Amino acid sequence: MEEIYKPKNTKIISVKDALLEYQSELLPAGLTTVPTSEGDIPAAMSFNGSEHQFNELLQSVDLDRNLSSIKDFRITNFHPARLQNVMKPVEITEKALRFNCVQNAIKITGRLRKNLDCRIRYNKHKYTFIPRREETDLYPFSEIVLEIRFYEPFKYKTGVRLGHPKFHQEFYVLGSQTLTELRDKIYCQCDLGPFYDISANPHAAEEAEPKSADAADPGFFFIHDTFYNDMRNPANMDYSEVIQTWAKRQKSIGELKTKLMEEAKFEDLQFRLGYPQVYQHHGNCEHIFVISNCRLLASSDLLVRRRYPILNSYAFPRSIPCNICGHCEANFIVKNSDQHIFDPAYVCQVCYESYHYRDGVKIGRFEAFRFLGTKIAVKDDDVEMDVRL
Repeated sequence: MEEIYKPKNTKIISVKDALLEYQSELLPAGLTTVPTSEGDIPAAMSFNGSEHQFNELLQSVDLDRNLSSIKDFRITNFHPARLQNVMKPVEITEKALRFNCVQNAIKITGRLRKNLDCRIRYNKHKYTFIPRREETDLYPFSEIVLEIRFYEPFKYKTGVRLGHPKFHQEFYVLGSQTLTELRDKIYCQCDLGPFYDISANPHAAEEAEPKSADAADPGFFFIHDTFYNDMRNPANMDYSEVIQTWAKRQKSIGELKTKLMEEAKFEDLQFRLGYPQVYQHHGNCEHIFVISNCRLLASSDLLVRRRYPILNSYAFPRSIPCNICGHCEANFIVKNSDQHIFDPAYVCQVCYESYHYRDGVKIGRFEAFRFLGTKIAVKDDDVEMDVRL
C-alpha cells in the first residue's frame, strides 16, 4: 500500500523495541530498573544514611522550596476540560445604543456580554475528564502509551475527493492491551444499526428492535501491511479476504498479512507515525485513523490500568438541520427520491411524514433511513464529558 500512498515519514516504529529503547535511555549506569517512587531513589543512589537524612537531602534539592518567592505567579496544571469560559459584561456607550442591533441584543439577553475564553481552542474539540479516585496499579515508564486519532467516514472516488476526513475521537491505549480492547471503546453511529429502508412504514423507526448481543459484528484494523480481523464471534466473516484477493492481482501492492485482532497487542505492532491506517466495520463503513504519538507512560498520566483505552477528546456534535424547513434537527435520511433536489436529503420528523405520505400512504419513489445525529456515546460510566465551548 505504501507504494501507492507514499509515506512522508520513512521510519517504521516497533512498539516493543521503542519501549526497551526509551527505558534504557532512562536508566543510569549500573541500574537494572527505573526508579518509580521516592522509596527506590536511595537504593539507586547507594545511599546508606537514615530515612531522616534522606528526607533532609530531598528538601535541600527541592526547587519549589528553595527557589520560590511570594512574588511568583501561581502556575496551575492545564486541562481543557476543567476550564470554563469567563463571561463579563461589556460597558455600552451612548453612541452604541443608537444601533438597532445593540438594542435588540439588550432586549433578548438583558445585557451585552463578551466571551473571554482563556483556554486553547481546538477546532470543535471537546475533552473528557476522569476523576482520579482509584488506587493506582501502573508505574511511570513501565508502559508505552499510543495516542490514536480516528476520523469520520467520508465520500471518496478514485481521483476525485468528494469530502475530507473530519476528526472524530482520540484514544490513549497501553502497549500491553489488545486491539479488541480499543475496538470495543470506539463509537460509531453504525453500531446502532443495522439500518433498513423504512419508507413503506413511516413509524418503523419507533418500532425498531435493539440489536442482539449475539449478532455478528465483523471488522478489521489495517495497520502497516497487516489485516487484524475481529473473529471473537464465530458468526463474524473475514472482511479482508476479498481485499487480499483483489490485491494479489495488483502489481503495485506487496504482500498483505492477516492476524487475529483479539490476539494482537499494540506492543507487537509496527507502523509509521502519522501514516493513515484503516478501521472498517459494518460492511463498508471505513474510518481513517493515525497513530499520532508513541511515548512512555508518565507520572502525569492516569495510572489505573482498567481505565484504558481512554477517550481523551472527541469532535463537537453537529446538529444537521432539516433540508425542508431548516428549523428542526434531521431525524431521517432520504435517498433516491424523485421529489428532493438533494441526494441524500436530511429531513425532520414532521416534514418527513407530511411531505412523503398522504393518509399514511407513501407518495412517490424514495428510500428512507433512520438518522441518529453525530453525538458521541461514551462507553465508560466514570468519564465526565466536557460540554462547554
